[in-house]
Parts: sequence; structure tokens; C-alpha cells
Amino acid sequence: MTRRIISTNARTHTVAVEPRGILLEVNEGESVMAAAERSGYHWPTLCHGDGTCSICWVEVTVGGEHLSAATDAELATLNLLSPRLRQSREVRLACQLRVTGDAVVRKPGVRPVAEEETPSVNASVAE
Repeated sequence: MTRRIISTNARTHTVAVEPRGILLEVNEGESVMAAAERSGYHWPTLCHGDGTCSICWVEVTVGGEHLSAATDAELATLNLLSPRLRQSREVRLACQLRVTGDAVVRKPGVRPVAEEETPSVNASVAE
């Protein structure tokens, strides 16, 4: 009798985050924002993944065909954004966005968590 080994590794996709050129490996079923946080990046948000604040919105520039469908709740939150913004580009909430293939998104403000721990250049020097 032959034994088969079944891989428990989830399928991953690469999402590039511009303008910093960050490459994220996003597990199937995982949100883009969750993948960034798991990988040590800070993603701008106020609701921390609840899909209610709209702060985490991204512009999808490549790979729109590899996106999960937006839910009614996500669409309602996206309506908080400027109609002009929504009409001129493809925007989604990173906390709700799942991918089924590689994609490129634009989100200024995404940065390594370690940068938040760096002391300010203007910090006082103890004498």
C-alpha cells in the first residue's frame, strides 16, 4: 500500500504594494492587510480590519481579475470615499480584499513596523 503525503501549506499569491515596492506573500483566504501585518508591516487603519473606516483603501493597478468580489458591506464602506476617487480608479479595502492570483496595489503609508520604533530625529538629547 502506498501512502500519500498531503501538503498542509496554503496556496500563496504575491501582492506588490507601491510606492515602496513591498512584496507580500498572501495566503489563500487571507486579506491583503492581514498578510502585511503578519509580514511585519504597518498598514494604515482605524478599525483594524472590521471594514468600517475606509482608511485602508488601496488602488488596484494590476491583477484586478484576481480579486475576491466586494461584499455589500465593503461596498457600503467604499461609498464613504469620494465619488470622484471611486470613478477614476479601482479601489478596494485592504482589510476585506482577498486575492486568487498575483496583483499590484498602491497604498502610501505602508511601512515596516520597525520604522515606528525608530526615535525621532528631533528627539532631545540627554545631557
